[in-house]
Amino acid sequence: MTTPRENPCVSVNQLGQYLTGTPSLRKRIIQGQKNPVDPQYLRYPAAAQAITEFLCEGRDEVILRYHQRRLLNAQADTDFDAHRLALCAEALQRCLVATDDLATRAVASPADPDLAPLDVAGVAVKVRPEVLLRGVDARGQMRSGVLKLYFSKHTPLDERAGQYIATVLQLFAEERLEQQGPVDPRLVGVFDVFAGRLFVAPKARQRRLQDVVLACEEIAGRWNFH
Repeated sequence: MTTPRENPCVSVNQLGQYLTGTPSLRKRIIQGQKNPVDPQYLRYPAAAQAITEFLCEGRDEVILRYHQRRLLNAQADTDFDAHRLALCAEALQRCLVATDDLATRAVASPADPDLAPLDVAGVAVKVRPEVLLRGVDARGQMRSGVLKLYFSKHTPLDERAGQYIATVLQLFAEERLEQQGPVDPRLVGVFDVFAGRLFVAPKARQRRLQDVVLACEEIAGRWNFH
């Protein structure tokens, strides 16, 4: 049992779903963010770690296949663990099919998991990208970006949700990573692993940022009612 969070917060992936969701989904998201599950019941940390290693260690498919076999051969103590291992292995298989969509000349490195969240309208938006990206533009200038992984077997990101998440990722990169080089929107994106789709930060973002602020204002206003 985890302790309910006192202060409004939301993960960037859930914020993308909130911005495009029905009223009932938005209510469930607030309830889920206020009353988080115990970390031991999270489904995809092992898959996220394997994909991050793949991206940061030369994009060698052998890495994904090794972790896939390891997960499939692991001994599960509970039915939940068995289901989690199977889901993670399936996620890696989906990633293997979609590796071309992740092709980039940028250099990838693991992101610091302790990077501070964004403060948007009184809500702590937890971004936590898995990967930092650094590249060089046509003029030889260093550019930076981030990649976020999204895992949901039955709720894929649609175009709007993906673009909202990528927009917040770009804002995060500009506020937290500018010292590593100006942010290139082409190096900022969220990858829907099960759908095999990469959503890159859109060029037009002012309206989307306004929507993000309004959504966070709504989350903050409803926090104590859920």
